[in-house]
Amino acid sequence: MKKIISTILILVSVCCIFSSCKKEEEETELYYPVTEDFRSLDPQIATDDSSKLIAYNCFEGLVRVNEKGEIVPAGAETWSVSSDSLTYTFSLRRDAKWYLTNTSKEELSDTDPEKSDLPMNFDTRVTAKDYVFGLKRAVDPTTGAADGKYLAAIKNATDILESRKQVSELGVEAIDDYTLKITLDYADPNLLYYLTRLAAMPCNEQFFNACKGRYGLAMEYVLCNGAYMVYRWSLGSVIRLENNPLYTGKDKAQNDRVWVYYVEDASSVAGKIEAGTYDAGYVSATDSLLFDEKDGFSLTARSDVLWGYWFNGKTPEFAVTDLRLAFAASTDKSLLTAPDYIREKTDRVLLSCVSPYFEYAPHPVEYDEKKAAAYYKTAMENSEDITASMAVTVLTTEDFADSVKKQIQIWQRVFGTDVKIQVESRETAVNMLISGNYQVAFLPVTVTATNTAEFFRTFMTGSDYNVAGYANSNYDNLINSLTKTMTQEQKAEVYKSCEQTLISYGVVIPAFTEASYFVTGKDVSGIYSFSESEVYFRNGLFV
Repeated sequence: MKKIISTILILVSVCCIFSSCKKEEEETELYYPVTEDFRSLDPQIATDDSSKLIAYNCFEGLVRVNEKGEIVPAGAETWSVSSDSLTYTFSLRRDAKWYLTNTSKEELSDTDPEKSDLPMNFDTRVTAKDYVFGLKRAVDPTTGAADGKYLAAIKNATDILESRKQVSELGVEAIDDYTLKITLDYADPNLLYYLTRLAAMPCNEQFFNACKGRYGLAMEYVLCNGAYMVYRWSLGSVIRLENNPLYTGKDKAQNDRVWVYYVEDASSVAGKIEAGTYDAGYVSATDSLLFDEKDGFSLTARSDVLWGYWFNGKTPEFAVTDLRLAFAASTDKSLLTAPDYIREKTDRVLLSCVSPYFEYAPHPVEYDEKKAAAYYKTAMENSEDITASMAVTVLTTEDFADSVKKQIQIWQRVFGTDVKIQVESRETAVNMLISGNYQVAFLPVTVTATNTAEFFRTFMTGSDYNVAGYANSNYDNLINSLTKTMTQEQKAEVYKSCEQTLISYGVVIPAFTEASYFVTGKDVSGIYSFSESEVYFRNGLFV
């Protein structure tokens, strides 16, 4: 009997040991949906939210934004700024490495040193030269980096972007392997924030050249230095991210892998988060109601969509300020009936996802049909493009078609001109708005900026993100007056002037905000997000 008991105890002990080992070695995985297919993981040119999301997790710039929105060290351990704020010197981590996959080695390596392929002794250190090459690519007109213009403060960047100077003249210099100097033409208080963006990610020139124009287009053409690396990429379906074993930053990824799935049907996302198929994701305001009474889910509202009347300053008619004001002064927002997904009414251009609201209320253009008629008359007197027979088309969606038709009747009565409505699907209408293919639109604009200065910069003359086509040198001067040495109160005064200018000059008539919701599932924590393109998994973990 003693032998039998001893045998049982031994078996129990062995089972406990194996059970304990299994628990300790149990791998963690997160599952996340995106609603756009992945196009290119090249950080400098990634444009769709899905590709950006992958790039933000697999690449690391000099600095990064943490979950509190603070700028913290990343590829750079420390940095210093000259007294005139025109020179930034970064000291890089000496243990940072590029993760070169076996797939890349097989595809790109060559034993013949005379060929332009990747050498067998490829240096995987992340050095200052990689940041120099990445920044130069960002401002090179041939790259077409959408965010390159945010680096305009760097010496000669504007002239390079506009093809007046050579890329080699950009004010960036590798002092040695681990010291980078950036010289500016003018002080930019937002430079560090812009250096967190994808356009400022490092790029290894040798690897880039070995890809021969295919950099970022497939797994074998991706070289990662972030908390994750691309382990698998099935086109049109899924990207699998693995915890990067070579990453030496302070905040290593807390889980083993993340599966990022491309989902064609966005309406299915909420149900699959509720069912536990996905661990987190973005859902609409309507779909967020699924989670209101559910225990264990976390919802974060992003008031990142502004509905309003937009007047296209790139058209001959609405480039005239008096015409914009004529329409603004005869716009009755009380006629607008909002569907259930609208969050709240607003008179603000600035949204809470960009900055906490200031303790003041901007002054909207007063509803006054007599003033509107006077503005219209002045516009006709000063512009040949504005006549009583002028035709205007208002672009909107089906949800607001009835409300816009009521507003059109007022404009027709006040101006005696032909105003028509064009109703399109939301996706089609928004694409038309972004491309500038409209005169007047009552549509939503998604705010992708994560700070106030960046948001107001989108309305500067010539900005690619300027959906209103606004061009005003006084407004540009307001933005350019911002300096690093300003107090927060001084900056707030500039922002107030910017917002009031956009309203007072009839650039946009704000009406509603619409929220999207970032949802994390039961027993999941640490995933944080600022927008659909900025979702960070490094702290994500089951709890």
